[in-house]
Amino acid sequence: MKKIAVTIPTYWSWETTKENLPEDAVFDHPTPLNLEGTLDTTLNSLKGLAGGSFYVILITAPVNPRISGQAEEKIERIIEPYKSIYPVMQFGPEDLKYVQEILIRHNCSPDIISLEAYAQIRNCQLFTSALLDAELIAAVDDDEIVPPDYLIRAQDYAGKEVRGKTADGIAGIYLNTEGDYRLKEPAGSRRSENIFIKKAALMNDEFSKYMLVKERPVESAVALGGNMVFTRDLYIRVPFDPGITRGEDIDYLINSRMSGYNWFFDKELFITHLPPASSGKFHINTTPYAKLQRDILRFVYEKEKIKLSQKIPGFTSVRAEELGFYPGEFLKEGLEDQALDILNRERPEDADERFFPRPEVLLNEALERAGNASKYFNFAKKWRETVERAAEITELKDYIKKKLDI
Repeated sequence: MKKIAVTIPTYWSWETTKENLPEDAVFDHPTPLNLEGTLDTTLNSLKGLAGGSFYVILITAPVNPRISGQAEEKIERIIEPYKSIYPVMQFGPEDLKYVQEILIRHNCSPDIISLEAYAQIRNCQLFTSALLDAELIAAVDDDEIVPPDYLIRAQDYAGKEVRGKTADGIAGIYLNTEGDYRLKEPAGSRRSENIFIKKAALMNDEFSKYMLVKERPVESAVALGGNMVFTRDLYIRVPFDPGITRGEDIDYLINSRMSGYNWFFDKELFITHLPPASSGKFHINTTPYAKLQRDILRFVYEKEKIKLSQKIPGFTSVRAEELGFYPGEFLKEGLEDQALDILNRERPEDADERFFPRPEVLLNEALERAGNASKYFNFAKKWRETVERAAEITELKDYIKKKLDI
């Protein structure tokens, strides 16, 4: 059986009585420190996992460094009862600081990992797994129930040849409590001409392409961050892109394609997704409009990145037409016009410009960020070099193993 790292990012925010600060990281539904959240339920579901030896790595991500200590203490309390059941550890801000110091001493790049945003946090999942020589990573989220046979299914195809191609990554599906994979589509949204309004419909159409066929698995244009399986050859060589604001999971699939790796979708690799109610009533950064802004920054950036993939030597060309209904429709010409349209429609009348700039300002920011898309290609090269070197640093490996008590 393979050595498997089960990695779980967990996001934490200010107590419900406190307001966001403009410099806070933006996550979809971080757990306020004074609430219990969903992590314990996820950890409890791992007790019954079959399929070989595994260890659990929690990546602790606070929205602001000021609450780092409180978040780390809370996670330690949550994981303590599970340490006698399976190896489990957290990798938090203090661990990050220590690891970066070691990297500097060994003339390695400390900036390949951080806890500032989704992509960087996902890279911590990959990096810590590399230090433990994990053969597979099973990435899940802290608001899920993992079925007992999950690791068995995760190993069915990962790293094997499927219809002439190596399955370097396996993507699975989220089911709700009723066992349905489809997202709720707002009334009338499917008929809209604006892709941002019909986003749920496009995502459902893309998922249905994989869920309603007989074959298992099939090549995929989508992956969900809370249900992804990575082979070691893949995650050592392909990082998440720090330039991505959200949707880092599907962007990772694009990065993989640009580096010649293949993702397959397995409809039988499923978890039950139990997302908490939006904490937008407590924190402005988790409102639907805040997420819309991050989507626009993301797609404008990603559109430019796939254009660059067609020009930069050493990378495989990726085109929007190859990426299905979703994300493909969001990476075509006309994106910027549609983005401006939806921003003008949806921006709150009493919007706080510190968080919600005027639509023209936000779109200009998106275009400026897209001008930095070329940085990913250099980052990918630096990632490979640094991770391969770091995986040989005994001090780093011993530090992580000691935290896991293995």
